Amino acid sequence: MIIPEFLLSVSPFALAIMIVGLFIASLARGYSGFGFSAVLVSSWSLVGVPARAIGVALLLEVIASCVQAFSVWRDIPWRRVVFLLAGAAIGSAPGVLLLSSVPADFLKLGLSIFVLTAALLLLRGWKLRKKANDKGAFVVGIASGVANGAVGMGGLPVALFLTADGDSPSKIRAAVTAYFFLLDVMGLAFLFNAGLVDQDTIKTALLALPLLIIGMTLGTQHFLGATAEGFRRITLFMLIFIALAGIIRSLIP
Repeated sequence: MIIPEFLLSVSPFALAIMIVGLFIASLARGYSGFGFSAVLVSSWSLVGVPARAIGVALLLEVIASCVQAFSVWRDIPWRRVVFLLAGAAIGSAPGVLLLSSVPADFLKLGLSIFVLTAALLLLRGWKLRKKANDKGAFVVGIASGVANGAVGMGGLPVALFLTADGDSPSKIRAAVTAYFFLLDVMGLAFLFNAGLVDQDTIKTALLALPLLIIGMTLGTQHFLGATAEGFRRITLFMLIFIALAGIIRSLIP
């Protein structure tokens, strides 16, 4: 059967929420290089099981990174990506452990409050006093790995870090694209090991693929016409929106 079994019991309204969430997430991924998992998991969690949404999101993130690779390859800051990934390698396993032992809504609420606070400060003009070093990138990578394994939102700490550090739009987009590919491959390995990715997860990702490509294409077109300040402001507004959605979702019984 091509259609995943769990989708057969989903109401038309819930399916509409999932489709809209997927499209918005795809637009965000094409424009900024991040936000896909956060938007998808937040929207799908309103009508389904968060653990399933996380598995689908990671599969689609890997595909999205492959699609974007050719357009961002020259701008990837590999040294920074390596230190972020090294930290994430340490943080991913504890994150998956948290997912299986602590309520996901509680974890998401804490991360969302942190992201909202930081994004609002950045929007008001706060920046890091000096460029972060490799140690700073490593620490952020640990936080990202924990967040990715626990609630599928590992891109938010990295996006905040790169924005606060004052990187150019092209480098931010390239860095998160490369980082997500490597991080999500690692995250999928942990989820497979934990039994959180099954045939329905793979089928759902394949069904979502056409809309992912369309949304990313439209998002990329908008990125190409963005100014540095415009990109920064839209990125921060995206983070604020994602954080608010996470807070609202966590507080709904």
